[in-house]
Amino acid sequence: MDALIRLVNEQLAYLEQQFAALMPRHILSRGWDYYRSRKVTTVEVVEGNAIYGTVNGSGVYAVVLDADEFTYSKCTCPYQGYCKHMAAVFFHYSAMTGGDAETIYLRTTGEVTLTENAQAADISPNRPNEENDVHVWREWFHNVYGEVWRQCKQSLYPMQPILSEMKGTAKHWERVKQRLHWLHTLEFVLEQVEKAYAATDSYNRYYYEMSFTRTVDPWILHFNELAAALKPASFTEEEEQWVLALVDVLRKRALNAETTLLRWDFLYHVVWEALSSDEQWRASERLQLQAEALNVSPLLVKPFAFVQSTLACLDVIENQDEHAVARMKQADFDRTSELVYGFAEQKLEQRQWALFSLWMDYLEEQLASCRNAVILKPFLTLCRKADILQPEQPGWTDRMIAFLPAAYQELSEHWLENGHYARWADLQLYLGIRPDELDIQDVRSVSKAAPRVLIPLYHQAIDESITSRNRQGYRAAVKLIKKLEKLYKAENKPVKWESYIQGLVSKYSRLRALQEELWKGKVVT
Repeated sequence: MDALIRLVNEQLAYLEQQFAALMPRHILSRGWDYYRSRKVTTVEVVEGNAIYGTVNGSGVYAVVLDADEFTYSKCTCPYQGYCKHMAAVFFHYSAMTGGDAETIYLRTTGEVTLTENAQAADISPNRPNEENDVHVWREWFHNVYGEVWRQCKQSLYPMQPILSEMKGTAKHWERVKQRLHWLHTLEFVLEQVEKAYAATDSYNRYYYEMSFTRTVDPWILHFNELAAALKPASFTEEEEQWVLALVDVLRKRALNAETTLLRWDFLYHVVWEALSSDEQWRASERLQLQAEALNVSPLLVKPFAFVQSTLACLDVIENQDEHAVARMKQADFDRTSELVYGFAEQKLEQRQWALFSLWMDYLEEQLASCRNAVILKPFLTLCRKADILQPEQPGWTDRMIAFLPAAYQELSEHWLENGHYARWADLQLYLGIRPDELDIQDVRSVSKAAPRVLIPLYHQAIDESITSRNRQGYRAAVKLIKKLEKLYKAENKPVKWESYIQGLVSKYSRLRALQEELWKGKVVT
């Protein structure tokens, strides 16, 4: 990682030197205007030294900046020489990699030569500094970047340099406060994304949802990582104010029934989890949420579910799971299910079986009419884990059986992995699964460990094939019979095998085609 940072810094220094030496000042200024106007739509680094970018000017132009040999750099615009599009891509790349694009612009144009952070702060006199509180910074965010969402017509590319610029303003701060600044930065950018999405027309909304979601996923992941690293016990008073301001903003967003793209309640809960060990904070937050609960109608599904689920989180921490379940029953399950599974998982890990059963009862009640294996998977996974940890309790697999046939795959895998071969075979018999429909490796594993449990399964499949009353079915029956013979031999039961074959031949003696196939397969002589 350090080597990568050094490489980027070296590239930036080299490119800055080249632009300052080779590009006229008025071209740099026009490139800066293009960058500030968000005309750079994409920038990426290829093979470590080639910076590719696209710029919307009078047309769409492709730029290549060579960070090893600048003279190889080029642009597809008709201008002969180093152009404003190349400069715009350079400034965008500077911001994207954490540099201060404004400082670099001023240095390349010769307007200022700065080396110290204190001097750099003077470049933008309206920009707050590390001494300013969170509210001053958030006001500055809105004043400077609050309208950028209007430029997101078809994609969120205009937001990427904004994010880089905003994060870059805190790059020299003390680590904890820097993380808090970045959390607010990410939250603010996600607010702009929400505004951009809300402004899209209904006809193209599905496309925008897919496109926007792919773009913001890494930002949300970064937000989650930063939030998970919060250590409230070591916060200074100033740092605590930054966190509380973030919680207030996220709470308001989660309570907004009009938000349509992002799950603000998830972002809130990530921060909430990091702070939940603080008893004083929990008490304060409970009062705030109880006040909100008085103003939120159950008809407003999103905010109502958010308030109830968050109060339930507080109940669980304070060992009031019965109250938590009661709250969840009032809320929309689809919006709270992830939290519920988390509660159940926690009780399972703690071996609190009574409370685990309480949450599993609630989940089973909510999923009672569901027969979708994908939706059921988290519930079935909990049942499997519980059965391993408490094998003497048959209730966990009974819950899985209740959801057959949707639970078939999970239940079959569970019994097979844990060596319950007789149960596994009974399940196949019950659902009419033929041996040739099963995974060949599974059949081999069972045939080695417990061949006897497969015998009834083959009997059933053979009878089914024969009752098809056609030549193809008879041939399939013969193949199954040959495999069945191996099972009888593995069980050392030759007498039973001969008895079975004689009975089969006698039972279907009138089926001449079957008798021919048995003879061809050398089952009978």
